Formats: sequence, structure tokens, C-alpha cells
Amino acid sequence: MAKPVKLLITSDRYGEPDTDYTMEREVIADFPDLDVTLVGNPASSEQDLIDRSAGMDALLVSTREAITPHVLASIPSVKVISRYGVGLDNVDLDSATENGIVVTHYPGYCTDEVADHAMALILALNRRIVQLDRDLHHGAWGKFRATTTNILRGPVRPLRELTLGIVGFGRIGQTVARRAAPFGLRIIAADPYIDPQVFGDARVAGVALDDLLRQADIVTIHTPLTKETRGMIDAAKLALMQRDAVIVNTARGPIIDLAALAAALRNNQLAGAGLDVVDPEPLPEESPLYAFPNVILTPHAAYYSERSIVTVRTETMREALNVLRGHRPRTVANPEVLKKVALVSEDSE
Repeated sequence: MAKPVKLLITSDRYGEPDTDYTMEREVIADFPDLDVTLVGNPASSEQDLIDRSAGMDALLVSTREAITPHVLASIPSVKVISRYGVGLDNVDLDSATENGIVVTHYPGYCTDEVADHAMALILALNRRIVQLDRDLHHGAWGKFRATTTNILRGPVRPLRELTLGIVGFGRIGQTVARRAAPFGLRIIAADPYIDPQVFGDARVAGVALDDLLRQADIVTIHTPLTKETRGMIDAAKLALMQRDAVIVNTARGPIIDLAALAAALRNNQLAGAGLDVVDPEPLPEESPLYAFPNVILTPHAAYYSERSIVTVRTETMREALNVLRGHRPRTVANPEVLKKVALVSEDSE
């Protein structure tokens, strides 16, 4: 007899009651030993999240739900929280462990997309693509004819003569390095948690963060948001960068102090920025960043492709169901919980 389980999707992206759950139900069909009830119902507050979680066995959450210690202590029926996406900064992992709740996700779903987006921002900043496009739309060709140097707002340096600094050399940072190498860039990276052998295998020089900021012509950020990285790129760090350097962030908004970034741009301490993530999101209309022609903004879209959405929805569901049937998921974000929860490894069957 199939085991009855209830799953609640609270994500505002995938949890609306009228969402088409065809792809999720195809995954559910792979688990005939589970009798799954699937409910979509986004939560608007902490208490709302607690109320909606009553009697549920699993929560599927995204970025905006704050899974706090209070929430985790107030949802005793929940056995697993499966997170849509890469970052886990909105889930208190220690409290989840304390309450015997497995936290899982599928972090590889958009590695290529984010790396592609970062490279697109790097190329657009270097070649001044956005500035040129805007100026031509506003009549620059009519004013200056085909005199490129009169249209350009600044120098365009060849990538083969520049240094790319990658902050965070995990899965995405390494993928960016592979994409950047054919352009002839010198590549350096900063990540205190990566084995030095990884840098060597990638033919990338591992350096300290301050050294990276001093050396790099282009800085691209690929770290998770943690207590250590929140506000990591502040006024002091930005002051280490060269005046003709640019910075790209496709990781998490709070890693860069945006007020400090705006001041650096205003004072010509930096040549430009490409930001897919900011804090808060969306960026308020009064933000000075909108006024800088050398800032490219995209709406937290680096993760997106039609394929990545299918992958994240199906694999996030699959990981939750694996835990509910008593199996260990591919990723356990809070591995200490395995001392409290007995899960069977696929390899042991």
C-alpha cells in the first residue's frame, strides 16, 4: 500500500493554485510507493507559512520565504525542505538540523546559465555594447557619422591583455573560467575553501581576495551568501580596485554594498558594473545606479532558461520525494541531520 504524503509548494514562482503541475506529476509517477497530495499555496508571512505547513510532510520553497528558527520549530510534521535554486541563505540550517528536518536542493540546475550570463555582462562591459546601443538609438550615428572614437564614452581594452578575477571558485566560478580562457584573459581566483589542486587543474592562479581586487581588470562574483560574504565587497574592498576595472555580480545582491558601489562609480573609482542581483530586489526606482550609463542591470535572470526551469522544478520535487520514501537525496545541505534521521543511500540498496 502506498504511503500517503503531503507536499506544499510555497514558492511565489511555482506555488500558485492555478500552476500547471504536469511536470511535477510526471516525477510523482516515478514514486508508486508514495500516495502524493500536492498543494500550491504561496505564503505571505512567517505565520502564514507556519499555518499553511500544518500537516505537511514536505515544503518546496524558493528565495523569498524566510525559513527561520521560529518557523522550523513550528512545523513538526515537516520532514524535508527542498529549495528551488542554489542559495540556502534564507533557510536556517542549524535550526533545521535541531528539528530533524532534512534540507536539500539541486544546485547544478543553472550552472551553465549563470556562467553564460556572467560572461555576457563581462563582454558587454568590455565592448561597451549597452552604451553604444543606447547612444545609437539616441542619434549618435547622425551626429558623429561612423566616427567610432567620437561615439565611444571611454577606452575599449582588448580582453587578451586583461586579468579576470573570479571571487568564489566553486562550480559556477570554474565554469566561468573555462568560458573565459579562450578569450586570452589571465585568470586568477580567490576562494579559501577550495583545494589548491583545483586551481592548478584549471590553470588558474589562486590568490587572496585583496590581491585579486588589486590585480583584476574585471571582477566577477560567484560566492554563496553567508555571514562571511554579506557586505564583503564594501567601500574598503572597492578602493583596492583599479580605476579602469569593472565588477560583475550574478551571485547574491547583499555581497556588494550598493551604496559604496554607487559612491565608487560616482567618484570614478570604477569604470563600470554589471549587476544581475541587488539588495533589495527589485532595485528601488530612486536608486542612483539607474543613472549611471556604465552600469548594466538585469532582473535576477542569470539562472533562467526554459531548460533550467524544467530541471529545477522536477529535480527539487524528486529530492523531496526521495527523502519522504526514506532515501538520501543527492544533496544534503545540513549533513549533521543524518545523525537524527535515518536515510538509505541509493548505493547501499
